[in-house]
Parts: sequence; structure tokens; C-alpha cells
Amino acid sequence: MKFQELQTLLQAVASPIVLLEGVRALPEEDRDKLVRLATHLALTFPAARFRSGNAPGADTAFAAGVRAVAADRLELVVPHARHRRADAPGATAVVAFPDLGRVAEDHADYVTRRASPAYATLLDKRAQIPALKAKANYLLRDTLKVMGNAAAGLRPATVGIFYVNAADPMKGGTGHTIRVCQHQGVPVIFQQKWMQWSKKGE
Repeated sequence: MKFQELQTLLQAVASPIVLLEGVRALPEEDRDKLVRLATHLALTFPAARFRSGNAPGADTAFAAGVRAVAADRLELVVPHARHRRADAPGATAVVAFPDLGRVAEDHADYVTRRASPAYATLLDKRAQIPALKAKANYLLRDTLKVMGNAAAGLRPATVGIFYVNAADPMKGGTGHTIRVCQHQGVPVIFQQKWMQWSKKGE
């Protein structure tokens, strides 16, 4: 996707939601690129809100860029209420997945299974095994970030911009979030493309 195509997409939505996400193992030499991109997006699209899972690495780098411009347009969706709260200053919305209730959990469970069938056993056993419950909450939270939740005031994602593991972009929670985007028809953009925007004048 070219930057002009992103502009067209975001300007066609009254209040677009941009996912800014990626790997925890972010190379230090790339961190400033994520901060600069998020800052540019927040300046260029004042009607947009930016959503993250507040994980260390790519999530926090992107969030720093948004926070530098408009912290009140940053949304964090977290797996439990105390998740990294010290690293969430100024976010206008911090939504803890377990607080949303059984209906939201069941919906997220259904979409998670459709997008990532390999996690079905983990989801099936989460009620009996506490360690699996914690892992499941991270996955269901990732699903929620894409789907949104009307009761919590979270609109569905409009586009997902990711910093992925180039050798295995579909790995782990980031890969699951990407699969949910694909399942829900949300366009995704990896760093191999967005890092070229300024270089090509796109």
C-alpha cells in the first residue's frame, strides 16, 4: 500500500482506527523509525485514533510517537487491568479485556478460533489451567484490538501497521493479530513497505 492509498483509506472514514503494533524484539537501530512514523501519522491524520497492546518493543515505540503529538488519541487494549500501567501515561482509553464480560469473550473466542485454529486447544483448556488462561487472555485481547467492542467504545480497526519479524511475520501474537486483520478484511502494512514511503516520496 502506498502512502497515498493509506490517505485515501483513512480520509474515507470519519474516525479511523490505526493499529500500531509489532514484535517485542525490536532492533534498537529501528526504534526511531517507528517513533517518527507514528508522529507523522498522528500529525497527518488528526481524526485518527491509534491502538496498541502496550507490549514492550514495537508497541511502545509507536506509542511514544503518538504520545508526542496527541496522547489523548492513543488507545491501549490490555490483557488484564494491571498490565504495564506505568508504561501507559496519557492514553485516553485503557481497556482491559477481562472487564468486558462473557459476551465479548465469547465473540473474541469465536473469531480467534477462525483466524488461528492452532490455538483451539489452548482456548479449550484455559478454564482448567491458569497458565493457559493467561495466554488465552493475550490472544483474545489481540483479537479484540482488531474487532473493537461497541460497549467499551472501541471501534473496529481501519488498518494495521506492523513491525514484524521479517523471517517469520506470522509468528506469535503479532502473527495472530495479522491473521485476525485478514479474517476481518482489515488491510495490513509491514515495515518493508512503510519504511519506503519517505524514500520513494509515496
